[in-house]
Amino acid sequence: MKYIKSFVLLGVMALFAACSSDDESYNSNDSVTLGFADTQIVKKENVGYFNVPISIEGYRNGNISFDIEVVEDGTNPAKEDVHYLITTKHLQLLNDTTKTGTLNVQIKTVDDQEINESRQFKLKIVNVQGAKLQNSEVAITLRDNDAAFYEKFAGKWEMTCKNYKGAEQKYNVTISGAADEDDPDYDNLLYVTIEKIVSGLTANTYFEYTFDKSSKTGTLSFDLMDTTNPIASYAAYNSKWIWINFDPQGAILDAPIAAEWTATEDGGIPSTLSFNTNGGTLGYYEFFSQSEDYAGVWGYFTDIVLTRK
Repeated sequence: MKYIKSFVLLGVMALFAACSSDDESYNSNDSVTLGFADTQIVKKENVGYFNVPISIEGYRNGNISFDIEVVEDGTNPAKEDVHYLITTKHLQLLNDTTKTGTLNVQIKTVDDQEINESRQFKLKIVNVQGAKLQNSEVAITLRDNDAAFYEKFAGKWEMTCKNYKGAEQKYNVTISGAADEDDPDYDNLLYVTIEKIVSGLTANTYFEYTFDKSSKTGTLSFDLMDTTNPIASYAAYNSKWIWINFDPQGAILDAPIAAEWTATEDGGIPSTLSFNTNGGTLGYYEFFSQSEDYAGVWGYFTDIVLTRK
């Protein structure tokens, strides 16, 4: 594997300090400590190079050295030289009078282009010379990026549909999502802007997002009957609008308005999404926020299709 050999060569060149001979003195100040700066680190498997910092505290009167040990962890362990590579497992900080310092364990992830569950491993500090050990291990999770279809929907789309007369309508749509994977919206809600669709106003709304890894299928659904997050409002009239699904008689339906999609063979998403209204029609319903009085349906959208620009 040529890329592994190249990475090892890079690691030799990138050592924090050159290895010293055995007769060099180590720090004897027993107040000096070292340990991982974090106890947990999460990275995507396609991140490439990243550093795992180790902090040194206290005035040193000699050198410090230690080794890194790798331990497979969790129900789906990451394997060294398969899912990631480490530049060097021996680290050394040469003597100086600085009170604090940082050494980095440099890691390179391997993007396997396969949909899989997150993989875990641990790093442990062992064979310490010249310091007291604290925070001896860090748990590292490599999240799969190939199943991160949530992020792939971001961008510009065009929405085509028909109004109550059967005439085709077109609207510019922008989709984005939560940037932080710890955000509860991540993998659950996509943020959607549809220009000039609600009585000439822009709708700021959501698609509810699902994806099943085993079948590689998912859905995008309009956020129906959400009075907490109205899609638009007229401040002058203190009125707001929400999405609804209604039948030919005007009764509100519980059925979702959703587009089903399947991941493509090359790991992408479809460029066209067709929404099933389940026998109803997408509309927006006006209500007055103070009195909660409803003024009725204003919009009328059928044959809804999103196409990537």
